[in-house]
Order: sequence, then C-alpha cells, then structure tokens
Amino acid sequence: MDLAPLSEKNWQASWQAPWRSPKIPAKIRPSVEAMQLHRAMTHVPMIYLVAIFNLIAVMVLSAHEGVEPIYYSWMGLLAVGCIGRMVMWIRYPRDPDSLTHTKKILRNLSLLSVGIVSFLSIWSVFIITTGMFANQMFIPMSLVFGSTCIAHCLACIKKAAVTIVFVGIIPSALAMILVGDFDDMIMGWSMITIALLMIRFIIDSYNQIISGLIMRHTIWKQAHSDPLTGLANRRAMMNYLALAEQSFARNGRGFAVALIDLNRFKLVNDNLGHDIGDHLLVEVANRLKHSCTEEEIVGRLGGDEFLILMPDVSDHEQALARATAFLAGLAAPAEIDSHALTPSACVGIAVQALDGNGTEQLLKAADSALYKMKRSGKNTNRSGKPVLRNIA
Repeated sequence: MDLAPLSEKNWQASWQAPWRSPKIPAKIRPSVEAMQLHRAMTHVPMIYLVAIFNLIAVMVLSAHEGVEPIYYSWMGLLAVGCIGRMVMWIRYPRDPDSLTHTKKILRNLSLLSVGIVSFLSIWSVFIITTGMFANQMFIPMSLVFGSTCIAHCLACIKKAAVTIVFVGIIPSALAMILVGDFDDMIMGWSMITIALLMIRFIIDSYNQIISGLIMRHTIWKQAHSDPLTGLANRRAMMNYLALAEQSFARNGRGFAVALIDLNRFKLVNDNLGHDIGDHLLVEVANRLKHSCTEEEIVGRLGGDEFLILMPDVSDHEQALARATAFLAGLAAPAEIDSHALTPSACVGIAVQALDGNGTEQLLKAADSALYKMKRSGKNTNRSGKPVLRNIA
C-alpha cells in the first residue's frame, strides 16, 4: 500500500475541512432561515448605525481636507437612505413567523449589504490610486472596520458575510500594495491577513450554528419518532392532536382520528419470530404512509397499534371513506423472508365534536369502537356504520 498519497489526501482534507460547512438538510432549512432572519432583525439596525457614523466621519474628513463636494456629497444621500432603512428594520414585527417572505428579505438584505460595501470599496480604491487625501489611510481603514462589523453581524448568512469581507478589504489592500509606499504595502498585507482570519471566523461561527440546529433536529426526531418504523411516536401524535384541537378552537377546522390494530399479529411473532413481526410492522407502516394524503399524519402508538390524524374530516362518512382507503392499502400480500403474509386489521374512528372533544375523549371513543368491533366480529361499528375489516 502506498502511504504517501493517502497522507497527502488526509492533509488536504484536514486543511480544507475548517473552510467547509455542513450540508443543511431540507427538513431544517426553514429553521435555519428563521434563525437567520431573527439574528438579522437584531443586528441590522446596528449595521446601519455604524454605516451612518462612518459616512459622516468620511464627509467631515473630506471637507477638512478641502476635497471638492462633488466627490463626497453623495455620501449624504447614502446616509439618509441608511437612516430610512434602519427605521424600517426597527419597525419590522419582532416575531419572525409573522414575516412570510423570509427568503426574499434575506436575499434583499444580502444584496443591499454587498452592493453598498462594493460601491464604497471602489471609491476607496479610487482614493488610494489618485492620492486625493493627504491622509489617505483613513478611508481604507474605515472601510476595514465597517466591513468586519457588518460581516460579524451577518455571520449567520455565510455567503453574504464572506463576500462583504472580501470585497470590502481585499481590493483596497491590493491597491495599497501595488501603488503605495513601503508603509502602505505592509498595511495592505496586514489587511489581507485580517480578511482571511475574519473569513475563517465567519465560517467557524456559521458551522457551529448549523451543527447546533442539526443536532437539535436529530434529538427532536429521536424523541418524536418510532425507532422501528420511522413514524411519529405516541408523544409526537399527542402533539399533533393538540395542534389540531387548537386549530379547531380557532377556526372550527374539524378533524378525525383512525385507530388501526393488526389482527392476529401475536401469532406472527409466536410462529415466525419477532424479526418477521418487525418486518411486517415496517411494511404496514410504509403502506399506511403511502395511503395517506399530504396533510394526514400516521403514527405508531406501540406494538401493532397505529393512529392516523385526518384533518378537514368533520363527519363519519368522510372518516369511513378514508379508513376504507387505509385498509385497502393493506390488502395485498407481503413477501417477508420467504413468507407470504397478508396484513389484516380493524379500525375504530372518532370525529371531533361528534364523538368527543379533546384528545383523551377522541382516543377513548376510537379505542372503544375498535375493540367493540373486534369482540363482536360483526359488520357494524358502535355508530351503526359498516365495519371496515381486512381479513387475510
């Protein structure tokens, strides 16, 4: 085995790792955007305040140096614009959830910040190359401080922050290295070092934020999902039912629940083994998910018992129609470890307001309907509706 190429690859990977960021799973992207918006709403007014102060300072210096107003009067308009934008951000709603266009707000904020810093960077390079100021070091250094401040406040928006540091510092630093004297050249290299360190800091801060959100999502998923089937577990289903109750209380949006219990599942475990039983539960879970609509939520309460939340279902006819679809999805035989098994189940339904109010009453009503159906073996449920059975 050639160890040299392997060592080189490892070194290259270790060098590149600090500059990379973890991939954001699609499921947590809304949480990331909400975090970015919340932090932006906290820091952006400060960014505009710093920009206003620096613009006024440069205007005062320009006037003191005897620079013609045509070269710096536009900064007054930019300062007024920053004041207007700062007031707008302060008056934004404090709750990020009330801002429906999060992506658009973040994109506009990034473009505006990068655009302003790029324009000031061009002006700084112009000042350096023309020697307009006697003390021309003030302009690029002011831009360095402003760029690092803005990038620090926008560190949660990595691309925008890194771009601001790069365009706000590197062009002026290169101009000082190429056309300045020895002192300017040393300062230019120092500015480049500062830019690289700041970019490294931004990436590290961003990575820590994203890693924390990913870990939080992983912990939440482990606490709210069934480890065998991947469905929502009992805790998660109780949370979903609580949310459905709140929606019903606010806008009268009805819902129903379907409690599904497999028939003779114990025989499968006893005769074929628990491994086969586990594979059968996974197969049933997949079929129930496939039968559900986008708004319906299926979970496993434990053992061979499943619960389905059916939003916008306000009567027994609708609930029975949906339950029929669920059981129809179980009818086909399943090939599990050379065994042909046809899942068989009974169902008990309960409709909000008709069979009870609240999670406890609904589950009790669905459970009563289910086990009454199992005991009677008849084709009627407790409400006199046709019993839905799928018997192997």
